[in-house]
Amino acid sequence: MSLVHEYERATNARDELPAHSWARHVDPGLVSTATDNDPSGVVTYSLAGAQFGYDMLWMCALSYPSMVAFQLVASSIAAQTGKGLTVNMREHYSRLLFYLAVGRFLVANVFNIAADVVAMGVGAQLLWHGSVPLFAAAFGILSIALQWFVPYARYARILKWLAASLFAYIGVTLVSHTSWRTLALHAFVPHITWRVDYFTMLLAVLGTTISPYLLFSQAEQQIEGDRPPTAGAKPLAGKRHLNKTRSDTLIRTVLSNAVGLFVMAAAASTLHASGHVLANADDAASVLRPLAGGYASHVLGLAFIGTALLALPPLAGSAANAAISARDGHAGRQRNRPVAHALLVVMALGVSIGVALTVMHIEPIRALYWSAVLNGSTATPVMVMLVLLSMKRSAVGDLSTHWTLRALCWLATLFAGAALTAEFACEWLF
Repeated sequence: MSLVHEYERATNARDELPAHSWARHVDPGLVSTATDNDPSGVVTYSLAGAQFGYDMLWMCALSYPSMVAFQLVASSIAAQTGKGLTVNMREHYSRLLFYLAVGRFLVANVFNIAADVVAMGVGAQLLWHGSVPLFAAAFGILSIALQWFVPYARYARILKWLAASLFAYIGVTLVSHTSWRTLALHAFVPHITWRVDYFTMLLAVLGTTISPYLLFSQAEQQIEGDRPPTAGAKPLAGKRHLNKTRSDTLIRTVLSNAVGLFVMAAAASTLHASGHVLANADDAASVLRPLAGGYASHVLGLAFIGTALLALPPLAGSAANAAISARDGHAGRQRNRPVAHALLVVMALGVSIGVALTVMHIEPIRALYWSAVLNGSTATPVMVMLVLLSMKRSAVGDLSTHWTLRALCWLATLFAGAALTAEFACEWLF
């Protein structure tokens, strides 16, 4: 999905740390499929298909307009104010509400990083066998090194081909002779089961589609594209960049949601159809067996490693930007050093937790799934604050967000809140 910016190496190497900028050097659609469908997303969609068949396909199709609307609103706010979402929220909401929302966001991102580190260890074990904790630690350190020393555009050109393994799920759906009428019916007609596990899964799927970090990173990307050349200059309107962001968002969201839909459909046509559950990585790999045969584990391993390495920078970058923006209002090059430090801390914490989870033999599938549930639970307060912020004249001036965008944002916010409420209600009443 949306790419957050990293800070490029300062012209004065003696005074600046090597934090790179890649949002303005990489086409936003280059790795969109991987960044939104990271291992946590792949596992969540697979679990949804294995447990509920085609009943949750509608989430991938019907969430598309609201996903686009939220990202466009986030970009518009950043373009009008020249500030990220965290700074805007800090200036226009009470400290308690603001810190609760940002705190939940940081916790969700760190746990998501940890889960993706676990997935890289599992992916390497599927490819080469060996120790999952050692693989997880090695790939976690590799990710930190890549973010610190190598511009994202350089290694994304290679890793995007590993992420292309996600398209194998489309092939599975085709060779399984799934009825297109069945897919279309379930994609556009919601089917709701009043059970706590259904609504928990709904939150997990929501956490892989309208993820809070995507909104924060979208705003930061807009600022990076609009940043004035001098510190005292007025923030640019960024109309040209905003128009490009709009078209990019429409395209990459279609790609991301389409892959999610086919992952879910592939699991439904294999595991759910045969009555099998998805309990471990071998079960997850079996979804690909109709197409990849004996190489199914290798394809899944490549998907886990490739998508995690591509998704970790936006996860860590958005968390680092949120942490620094919550503390001070520095902009431009003044933010390079603290953001670089914060990114290291976030990544080190996420990698440490991920390795610890593998040492404690926590089932990777559970870790990946619950990271998505946490993201889904975190989304609601962030969505509420964002849509209210877009209506504050004191915050965004004459921001002209079309009423349809606001309506779609409110619709998704109300749905997310209803899903969270329904989960608690089902847990207590049934």
